[in-house]
Amino acid sequence: MGEAMHDELRRYRRCTIKGDVFIGSDPLFDTVGSLKDISEGGIGFEYVAGSNSTPSRKVEVDITCGKNLRLSRLPCKVAYDNRIDRRSFKSEEKRRCGLEFGRLSHEQADLLRLILSSCA
Repeated sequence: MGEAMHDELRRYRRCTIKGDVFIGSDPLFDTVGSLKDISEGGIGFEYVAGSNSTPSRKVEVDITCGKNLRLSRLPCKVAYDNRIDRRSFKSEEKRRCGLEFGRLSHEQADLLRLILSSCA
């Protein structure tokens, strides 16, 4: 029941797609994760965190969908970053992270709409 209510409060409809996401921010937070969902407002992805993985509040994201479509240097801020696998070791835990898009360029916004239209 809480999940449905949470979905109803979302501002944008989320699309579930498969792809890779690369997160990078200055100076040292780099991780590769699995893209779980995407919307006009942001993305959700899962990743395995190492012992020194601590996301910054602001990050830049590259999203690769298939072989031909890549969104690069998307400005984002971390909305949440939660541990999801309670049985994992502290040095290597599975996490779910939600990122909210910042101001996108016209080209980035067009490519994002292309991805969203393909999963609609």
